[in-house]
Amino acid sequence: MSGNIKGTSAALTDVASEKSSWTAPRLGKQNRILTLEWTVIGTLAIFLILGFGLRVAKLDALGFAEDEVNKLEAVRSYQVGDISANAEHPMLMKVLMFISLTRAGLAPAATNHPGAADMLSDEFALRLPNAIVGALTVVPLFLLTAAFFDRWTGLLAAGFWAFGVNAIAMNRIGKEDTLLVFFTLFAFYFYLRAKQLPPSAASAKKRNYILSAVSFGLMLASKYFPHYYGLNALYHHLFHVRQSQPGEPSGKTPNLFYILIIVVFLIANPAVLLPQVWSYLNAYMGGQLLVHTGYIFGDQLYKNNMSSTPFWGTPPYFYLLFMAIKIPLVVLAAFLTGLFVAGRNRRHPGYAFLLFMFLFWIIPFSLIGGKWLRYTLALMPFVYMIAAVGTMALIRWVAARVFVWRYRSALVSAAAVLIFILVPAMIAYSNAPHYALYTNALAADKAGYYFSHDEFYDDGLREAIKYVCDNAPPNAIIAHETPAVVRYYLEEYGRTDLQSHAMSAPDFDPAKINGPAYFILQRGRTYFENREKLAVIRATFKKVHETQVRGLTACEIFAGEE
Repeated sequence: MSGNIKGTSAALTDVASEKSSWTAPRLGKQNRILTLEWTVIGTLAIFLILGFGLRVAKLDALGFAEDEVNKLEAVRSYQVGDISANAEHPMLMKVLMFISLTRAGLAPAATNHPGAADMLSDEFALRLPNAIVGALTVVPLFLLTAAFFDRWTGLLAAGFWAFGVNAIAMNRIGKEDTLLVFFTLFAFYFYLRAKQLPPSAASAKKRNYILSAVSFGLMLASKYFPHYYGLNALYHHLFHVRQSQPGEPSGKTPNLFYILIIVVFLIANPAVLLPQVWSYLNAYMGGQLLVHTGYIFGDQLYKNNMSSTPFWGTPPYFYLLFMAIKIPLVVLAAFLTGLFVAGRNRRHPGYAFLLFMFLFWIIPFSLIGGKWLRYTLALMPFVYMIAAVGTMALIRWVAARVFVWRYRSALVSAAAVLIFILVPAMIAYSNAPHYALYTNALAADKAGYYFSHDEFYDDGLREAIKYVCDNAPPNAIIAHETPAVVRYYLEEYGRTDLQSHAMSAPDFDPAKINGPAYFILQRGRTYFENREKLAVIRATFKKVHETQVRGLTACEIFAGEE
């Protein structure tokens, strides 16, 4: 990643020192450039610091989700030299988690070591790399936006990301999407800069191609989503970001670019070379490892897998509804304005890029049968870029029409920043640490209703397990839908005597339970395989406790007779 860091430093200097329509009275040209450069870098630094604060604050306030414990168990396998664990996902994020959990090798692993009480909690340490990378994403997002438009639009896009409640929520969980977005944006940016440079700047073009290839390799080592590489290639095939001059050699991408992607990918993800990983991936992609299916969307249970594409899975309006009710209204208004502006200027490379990437995300992902809100993290950069374009258009429109005054542009710009940046920041702050449960005024009473699984993401489950551990007699049954989470917290709370059972398992029948039993029910984990069993549990057993998050029921606990 050192190449990325050096390239980013140079890129920030290049972008910050570009010509601009911004002027300042009584300053010479050189002073204006220096002032502008420090304004850009200083603003980005503020966004990064505040964005990191929102992402890291109370990072362990939520207990582990099932997917996160799977990552933790993979890290523990890494500690004993087994890199094949959790093979459906690449290694890069798990390596960063390994470093975080072991404190860069300077402290014992975050397990039941006697010194663990003096260390960060497992929840905090596991999520910390994503919180850091999520905050740092303001840098490539700014660079990409500024390269297509200007630095002010870039700063607005960076601000939307830094304080975006949806981006923050996804950056705080231990999933691969955060690293995917970070490296994808860098890959797009460096490739764009390579294409924008003339053939005479051969060394600079080559450097940018190399940095883009490194970023694409790390992107693939973060998540197996190669189609983002394909979308970038298709965009640059259809649109030219620089007008060629007569007699210039072709701007063909060098072969080194493609070779370097593969090399970096293999270096960062050597597990992909293991035969057992390919066997596992084959079974995973074939759906052979699915133990339950279904996503409760509103009051309806839908299929949520790839085999249900395109018309038998979750509804095609799933992501559009997400945008309508879970993006703050001021950002949504700016986005709609920007979408209109981009549509009117669709022949411009920058606007074409935004429309291209947005449409090629929202349409295919809406048709795919399997949908999860965490996938939207890769959509949000383009939403924020379009919103930044819309905000700039509104600033120009208002400044030209309100009144004639020397400083009207500065006043309108300041007001826009207060509205479009400060309001989302306050929304994010007020929804901490349960950011994922935010809904805007269009669905103020629908938190946890449409996207229950993703909005709770096992929030409240840790507390439910703690209740059972505190109240269950020895060797009681604990039934649930999260084997990894229950296994982890039973060990954490010293109750490994409890008998753990997954309710969706074919051999589990609540009607045949004998002896003391506790059932943890989560609305978001209602599946086709367990919905009849859940009805039996509600009708047969007594509800003894529930855990709540922001006044909403996260988990219900039913108990059988002792």
